[in-house]
Amino acid sequence: MTRSTALRIAAALSVLVAIIGITLFDLPNLVLGARESEAPFGLVLGSFTSDVLALVAAYGAWRLQKWGAVLLIAVNAFWIVQAVSSLLFDRTGAEMVFASLMLVHHIVVISFCLWRERVVSAV
Repeated sequence: MTRSTALRIAAALSVLVAIIGITLFDLPNLVLGARESEAPFGLVLGSFTSDVLALVAAYGAWRLQKWGAVLLIAVNAFWIVQAVSSLLFDRTGAEMVFASLMLVHHIVVISFCLWRERVVSAV
């Protein structure tokens, strides 16, 4: 696999997770507002911000820009912290499965961002 393919896969995977996060968590809680949302509103704003940053980073990574790959690594590293905290503190089996899948996703995206092509030795 080439570096450009790896970055484009990482970008596509991050866009998918960001859109899911925006549509299923961020927007419904933003519409409810701070008083009616079940989730802490700071968490809702932070989640929305990280999802928007992921979309911006994915754009840069798709265009093979170094800043896009670096920002994508940073956002996914933040998401790893969220996934690990979910694994530690969530109660239901579905939440644990989702957090596990997200942890694997974020590790895969970071590894694709760090992907290097193998150089064949001339010796």
